[in-house]
Amino acid sequence: MKETKSYKELKLFSGLMLIKNQWKLLFFALLAALIILSLDFFLTISMPAIIDELSKVIKSDNVFNLPTSLVILVLLIVIRPVIGWIVSFFQISIILRILRNLEDEITTKCNNLYLDSNKDYSSESSANMLISHGRYFVDNYLIPMIRATTDLGTIFVIAIGIFIQFPTPLLFFIGAAFFSLSTYQFFSKGFLRVNGENILKSYEDIIRFSKNGFIYSSEEDSKNMNLTIKDVLDKKKISSIILGSISQGLKYVVEFCFMLSFATAALSILIFNPELLAAFIGTFAYAGVRMLPSFTSIIAFFQSRSAAEHAVYELLKLLHPSSIDKID
Repeated sequence: MKETKSYKELKLFSGLMLIKNQWKLLFFALLAALIILSLDFFLTISMPAIIDELSKVIKSDNVFNLPTSLVILVLLIVIRPVIGWIVSFFQISIILRILRNLEDEITTKCNNLYLDSNKDYSSESSANMLISHGRYFVDNYLIPMIRATTDLGTIFVIAIGIFIQFPTPLLFFIGAAFFSLSTYQFFSKGFLRVNGENILKSYEDIIRFSKNGFIYSSEEDSKNMNLTIKDVLDKKKISSIILGSISQGLKYVVEFCFMLSFATAALSILIFNPELLAAFIGTFAYAGVRMLPSFTSIIAFFQSRSAAEHAVYELLKLLHPSSIDKID
């Protein structure tokens, strides 16, 4: 029989309820992204000037006589990945501090349930919460969310820079990209949610089996009497393969959607302003380098969020039960 969820699909930012007392740390992590956003906007609007200066240098007799402004802009393009890595390191450091605080909340809550002899207390579930759920929340929800927020801002500021020069092609590009990527996400999210839940539940089953030397389940209810550790590991393997396949295939899906959207935009400029095609391709070459990984990280957030939904739900049920909207 097919298993059904005991809860409604969580809202996009429901997981942030878990760190509602750590909003200052989250704010600093997001604030660091402004450095990258400002740099990307500046470089995007500077691309026509860079192309123009390079054309003049190439036509001149002395190609080594480079304008200072051109040298600075080229250096900024070159070191942009290094700046991005430094900002990312700062953000990850803050996120891991958030995780450590969340782990303290989990241990405190579980300890209170144990001391109160609460019937809902389970050593296996509590261990799984601390070992996997908190990390799953951070690795598959919080980090991808911050990265997606930063990259959404990157796309936004780059889009503004392109819109100033090529408004019509940009609208065609955004429309095609949104439609194709939304279609892919719609069909993949169900697989991600179900298999993400299966993996988390398998961790708890492994902890339960370990009490008996992995011989048989310690559960006494009839539905688990015939369950073996082999069944658990096989189920985890299958779910991991499905999640891994979707995750690895994301890069190629985004590349396909991006090229399809670029072709749509290029076709529009050929129809309306063919004389601007060279300038459009030059500007979009830089924008594409920045936007392609940004599109990938945004879709990756939606995918990993679906996979982490069960972990988020279980943590909310433990730490903030009033925020859970259960199905009757």
